[in-house]
Amino acid sequence: MKTTRYILLAASLAIVLLLETACGGGSGNKGSDPVAPEAVVSVTFKTPEVDASKGSQFINISSSGSWILSSSESWMKVSQSNGNGNTSSVSVSYEENTSSSSRTAVLTLSCAGKTATATLKQKGKDEAPVVATSPGWLELPEIQSGTGHKFVSHQFSGRNLRSFSYDWNVTDQVANWVAYPLNNALKGSGSRTDAWAYDPNLTTAEQPTLFSGYKGGYDRGHQLPSADRLNSADNQKTFYFTNMTPQMNSFNSNIWASAEGKVRGWASSSDTLYVVTGCVVKGSTKKAYDNNGKSVTVPVAYYKAVLRYVKGSTLGYSGYMGMAMYFEHRAYSEATVTKTMTDVVMSIDKLEAKLGLDLFPNLVKVAGKSVSDQVEAEDPTKVSFWW
Repeated sequence: MKTTRYILLAASLAIVLLLETACGGGSGNKGSDPVAPEAVVSVTFKTPEVDASKGSQFINISSSGSWILSSSESWMKVSQSNGNGNTSSVSVSYEENTSSSSRTAVLTLSCAGKTATATLKQKGKDEAPVVATSPGWLELPEIQSGTGHKFVSHQFSGRNLRSFSYDWNVTDQVANWVAYPLNNALKGSGSRTDAWAYDPNLTTAEQPTLFSGYKGGYDRGHQLPSADRLNSADNQKTFYFTNMTPQMNSFNSNIWASAEGKVRGWASSSDTLYVVTGCVVKGSTKKAYDNNGKSVTVPVAYYKAVLRYVKGSTLGYSGYMGMAMYFEHRAYSEATVTKTMTDVVMSIDKLEAKLGLDLFPNLVKVAGKSVSDQVEAEDPTKVSFWW
């Protein structure tokens, strides 16, 4: 009889322990239900104010679970009304505003009983277009605004620090320029990912599809080189289709590769090297084609402009010095690359006059007009550092 009582007592204790474990007891929460984490809900536009013209853009969604997305207005539609978790691949499209007055539409994101909203303002047809504003970074050229230009910037993955920015040419399907800071720390370490992908900051309709390269015999030529961002997540961004232009192989693998290597060499001995790489499409009559047959303008020329800073340096002016290079987009033999490199260099002022673009407008704000003028006017062929 005693044995039976012991068995029953042990069984009862086991049941109590099981019940405590199931209810979250035994670790400071004994006898109470576990508290569910609060739902995370957030939705934002990448560009919350747009011109009157028809367009589209990706949005950012943060959600700790399943979500529902809706638009308050019929003229703004969402590409996906429900999903799960965080994403930046959902887009909204908006119709042309034919009214003289601006209008607004509200996105509403719902998750686990919580909601978040974001408002898009679209200007009226008679209102001035949205003007892009420069964040003031030293590497940024003059920001172009109006039809055909989209300013886009990407941060380093996991860091609140800009990685690169560009001026997207909607008509020609190339970036007019790509600008970025460079030094050994920003370059990082790793290897080439070949992670060809759409840029999530533009809709797929706004950019070429280049998974299998260009039709027409052109290379996918990087503007921000893969070797300038080697940490895996950041290297992947250098393979966005928006960072590519159609380049002749004899250009891409010879003089362009040589120029990229020189820029990295200069950066390795700088506190920071501010780089602008760009292409010239004006006057081009040649086209390449993406994987869907969309035309992409083949540039007639390319350029690089660099602004070097080393605190306390005796070179240049107040630690700053600069130079520029301009290359016709044509075949270059490997044997002539070294000689040609010395033939294509020029002052920043001369390249600006050739392009009609202010390449380093923020230098004057940081270093003053006298220093800025001297840096941009200096003839790099007379400065031994560059060679």
